Amino acid sequence: MDKVFGALAPVFLLIAIGWAVRASRLVGAEAFGTVNRFGYFVLYPAFLFLTVTQADLDAATAWPFIFGVLAAFAAVATLTFATLPLSKNGPAFTSVFQGALRWNGFAILAAADAIFGPGARSLIGIIFGPSVLLNNVFSVAVLARWGANDREPTRGYILSQIAGNPLVLACLAGLLVRLTGKQDFGVIGATLDLLGDAAMPIALVCVGAGLDLGAARAARQEVALSTILKLAAAPLIFYGAVRLFGGDARSAAIACAIGATPTAAASYTLAREMGGDARLMAAIVSVTTLISFVTMPVAILLALGP
Repeated sequence: MDKVFGALAPVFLLIAIGWAVRASRLVGAEAFGTVNRFGYFVLYPAFLFLTVTQADLDAATAWPFIFGVLAAFAAVATLTFATLPLSKNGPAFTSVFQGALRWNGFAILAAADAIFGPGARSLIGIIFGPSVLLNNVFSVAVLARWGANDREPTRGYILSQIAGNPLVLACLAGLLVRLTGKQDFGVIGATLDLLGDAAMPIALVCVGAGLDLGAARAARQEVALSTILKLAAAPLIFYGAVRLFGGDARSAAIACAIGATPTAAASYTLAREMGGDARLMAAIVSVTTLISFVTMPVAILLALGP
């Protein structure tokens, strides 16, 4: 128990630092918004590209883990679609959907090896690219269909939004380069390494700076629904899916941790860019982040067993 809480403590402290800096007005909300946008369009794509190109696909547990986690994401998306009638409008549903589906990989990646042992971070790195690609395709399609957009959600429009998403492009580029076997990019690679190293702490600090509980009080039903799907249903689905696909107990526990992470802060940026309910999205990110301080360690401990 101490090992799990100790490994996750720096992650939650970075989130707390972001909140404290914002609350003290040392850095304003507008500045944090700019930093978050910079991360979304520059730092996170650099991190994802390198993570995908450096992933070890030869690991014995990799393929059951990959198929199981991707199947779990699809199952969570399907389950969330069943709740569409419960949302007050289309933009609100897009936030519930993103809230239930998208995961903050930085929240578990930093602590993975300390909790699960050597190689856990690499295993999570393997799924980063495919899952971000899948989740962004799902999210962009849902936002294009139910978001408050000026354009009709035609197939061409949805595809154009997916094709122009920086996280999708980074994952696709990484997968293409990975197929070539090239991993040394010289000066460009060193530059991307520096950008990628900055992604994790900045992402976590920005999550803390964006905590907004006032919005949660204004949309309790949607926030509660998305939170239950994300922090209660998802960990069980992820654990079961990896076991179903033949993964061992350790890889299933890692998958459970992925399911137990709070909603990714990047979902707020996408909601704002594509006509989602951005304030509701901020509320869901805030509530899942705060509650995950308790539920995430508990889910990991239960998944690891005695």
